[in-house]
Parts: sequence; C-alpha cells; structure tokens
Amino acid sequence: MTSSIKIYCMAHQDRSDRVRWLLEELGLPYTDVFLKKSAGELNTPAYRALNPLGRVPTLVDDSIVVHESAGICLYLADRYGYGKLCPRLENFQERALYNQWMTFSTGSLECVVARMFTHVGTPEEKAVTHAFVEEQCTIFKKLLNPILEKQDYILSSGFSAADIMLGAVIPGAEPWLMAGNPPIQNYMKRLMARPAAVRAKVF
Repeated sequence: MTSSIKIYCMAHQDRSDRVRWLLEELGLPYTDVFLKKSAGELNTPAYRALNPLGRVPTLVDDSIVVHESAGICLYLADRYGYGKLCPRLENFQERALYNQWMTFSTGSLECVVARMFTHVGTPEEKAVTHAFVEEQCTIFKKLLNPILEKQDYILSSGFSAADIMLGAVIPGAEPWLMAGNPPIQNYMKRLMARPAAVRAKVF
C-alpha cells in the first residue's frame, strides 16, 4: 500500500472530489496539495511540468503522473481496486458498461453541466442554456432511470468507480436530473451516505 499519493487540486469540491472519494473507498493514504489560481500556482514551471494544461486535478503516485479526473480514477481503480471497484477484463460485458459510464460521466453528463457556468452571460443566453440542459437531462433520465429502478448501482455487479464518477457530477444538474425523480434521488442518497464520500467532503 502506497503512502506517496498526492492530489493537486484547488478545493475539496473541484474535480478532485471524485479522486479523493475513490482513494477513501480504497483505503489509501494520500496528501492534498491545494493550489491557488489567483496566486499563479497553476502556472508555475514546476506544476506545468506535471500538467502542461495548468488545470486540476493532477495525481502523482510515485513516478506516475496522471491528469483528467476520469483518467485518474480509471488508473486508481485498475491498480488498487481491480475486481472490486472495477470489473475484471475477462468480464467483458460488465467491463464494457463500466468503461461506458466512466467516460459518459465526463464526456456527456459533465459537458452539459459545465454549460451552465459558461453560457449564461445574458438573460437570453441563460434561457437558451437552461433549455438545452433540460433537453439533455430528459435524455439522460431515459437512459439512467430504467437501470436505477431495478438495481442500486449503475452496474449489476454492485458499487464501482463508475458510481463515484456519476455521483460526483449528477448534483450539478440537480434541478433537471434529481428533482421529482425518485430513481436518481434514491441513487444519490445511497452514494451520499457512503462513509468514504463523507470523509472525502464530496457533497
């Protein structure tokens, strides 16, 4: 078990939240390295050497450096939670679904959530953005609800890193995904009650 894992981040509730949550589920010790954007700490030569994009999170695990939250969680689950928090490769069907949901969380869901913070400069633009988010979340509910109506977690095999990725993003679209929608509401209640999520200060 390693004790040299570092998470470079700006706050507990930035995209490092899912990384920290996964580490807590795995029982791995880690160190948070909080950076201040206003002080230029994302743009220092030392940090840019770790992450040329100058963004967070970045994970350092001994000599291994990974950025992008989904990439970090895929790495951690495979290295330290293989067969427990991620399906084994030989379980092709579950592994395929796991990969799908890990990438859906950022590639589809979080892209929609992010629009609410970047396309709201005027009342007109805000109205268009919210209409788009509502439309997309209607599609997401059609995808997620049938699964969460019949099982507790996104994979039939049980809780996994894919739930961590989804659980960290869904609240950003709470009015459109959770409000008045028991399948996702109950799913989030289960995730928010997990001791590791509480320790990681995700919510």
